[in-house]
Amino acid sequence: MVDAIVKATNIDDRAVAAKQSNAKADSLIGDFHPFIQSLASSYSLQYQDVHHDEVQSVIMEAFYEAIQGYDARRGHFFPFARQVIRARTIDHIRSVSKHREQTVPLEENRSSQQSAQSANLSEVSERQYNDWMEGNLLQDEIAQFEAELETWGITLATLSKQSPKHKKLRDSYRMVIRQIADDPDILHTIQMKRYFPVKAIAQITGLPPKKLERARTFILASLIIKMGDYEYLSEYIAN
Repeated sequence: MVDAIVKATNIDDRAVAAKQSNAKADSLIGDFHPFIQSLASSYSLQYQDVHHDEVQSVIMEAFYEAIQGYDARRGHFFPFARQVIRARTIDHIRSVSKHREQTVPLEENRSSQQSAQSANLSEVSERQYNDWMEGNLLQDEIAQFEAELETWGITLATLSKQSPKHKKLRDSYRMVIRQIADDPDILHTIQMKRYFPVKAIAQITGLPPKKLERARTFILASLIIKMGDYEYLSEYIAN
């Protein structure tokens, strides 16, 4: 659970930092290279006047332009970058079409095979966008989660170290978490009195107090997620 949470990346913050650092800009562009490639393939399939490498270069330049023009106060980076990329790419396609004295309809004259290939690539791009969006929302949840952990004197680093590594042990602790969640008195003690009642939990679970004390950090963190508004983090403690 914790390793996956800690690795979540805030793209907006990276884009802001990339405005001031060419190295960070290159790193961000590198991470989005599969997305750039898929868009380039999609456009080159739709519009026969443009080649894949040519349009990919335009998209990469547009992505860099988006980094330089991004303002976090106006929204998330990825939707903004897509708008810049689309505008610059369509401008390029129109320019190429005019130069070659050909009319390139932006949404027509595609063969059924090209349409299917383009649709598949569009699905890839959309999936990457959805993955990014979930990662960004997950990052927001992590910030809230960390704040709640701090009220118990717990850090993500501590939680990572003290979380059970073996599935059998995790499953036994999840059983404890379910039993606590079903016991209003114990749950009230934890939530309102900010106290982890080891003896009471031992009575309803049958587990030794020492074992429960060792699992205190993991159980508390899991309860915070289970009882709170954590749509994405809750997947990491799913049964």
